[in-house]
Amino acid sequence: MTNPDKMKAIVINDYGDETQLTEQTMPIPELGPNQVLVKVISIGVNPIDWKTRSGLRKARYPFKFPIILGQEMAGIVSEVGQNVSGFKPGDAVMGYGTPSNRGTYAEFYRVDADKIAHKPITVSFQEAAGLSLAGTTAWEALFNAGSLKTGQTVLILAGSGSVGSMAIQLAHNADAHVITTTSQPNATFVKQLGADKVINYTSTNFDEVVKNADLVFDTLGGQNQLDAFKAVKPGGRIISIVETLPKTADLSQQHDVYFEKINAAPSHDIIAQLSAQLGAGKLKVKIAKQLPFTVENVRTMHQLSKAGHVVGKLILNV
Repeated sequence: MTNPDKMKAIVINDYGDETQLTEQTMPIPELGPNQVLVKVISIGVNPIDWKTRSGLRKARYPFKFPIILGQEMAGIVSEVGQNVSGFKPGDAVMGYGTPSNRGTYAEFYRVDADKIAHKPITVSFQEAAGLSLAGTTAWEALFNAGSLKTGQTVLILAGSGSVGSMAIQLAHNADAHVITTTSQPNATFVKQLGADKVINYTSTNFDEVVKNADLVFDTLGGQNQLDAFKAVKPGGRIISIVETLPKTADLSQQHDVYFEKINAAPSHDIIAQLSAQLGAGKLKVKIAKQLPFTVENVRTMHQLSKAGHVVGKLILNV
């Protein structure tokens, strides 16, 4: 007999490799007044998941075990807190939460109401589950921090990745001129997303062919972050989602370029705008692989994500 107060979750009880992932029965979370309980249908798997599992983020987020990994999902509202308006049981929703030890790798997910939005009726739960985190990251980098305007030129590094592919589409929808880097096998894919110019990074250094971009969106870091200063115009911007190098501050001053490293945060307003574009067919979520929600499949997804060659989103279906 099923316990109505319990749920299946996939957790870790210690940091380490993917063998730390185990199935565990956990209490269904209790709601606060501004929260929503979602019956999870699909889960987006992201690099932050295996980085947390490995212990790479334990200094920043000293969570207590057991830790339910995962931040991104789509599902059906099961219950709402007493102060919540705009959502009711039965609503199809999508979104992602801030890092916690009670994530989305579970049958139910408790999330603040201001971090989700309604799912478009025209798209699947799988597509919706793969949009919010990468889409929000791209949106905040391009528009909030990057101040991208119509007609400006943006260089997006690694355009075939989950964040890069969202950034291409959002910049294209904003009528910017979009340049991106990828390998030759993915050139057609990024052009279909809206890239106006594609640079094959395996044969060409982007800083040799791009000189006066208004904005560079750095999703790679390392030497690419330093080379970005050669590709952006004076007074332009470089927005990064990876670690800032020691030389970056000096280069920013030398080249008269604004540099910012951002940490995207979930926002109802942004996720709602992403949802609207998804529903209107202006955004596409490419699903690289989807599998049923089992320990073995979560381990597989973590291995694929860590390998770093996934084109599209990794999705688990509960």
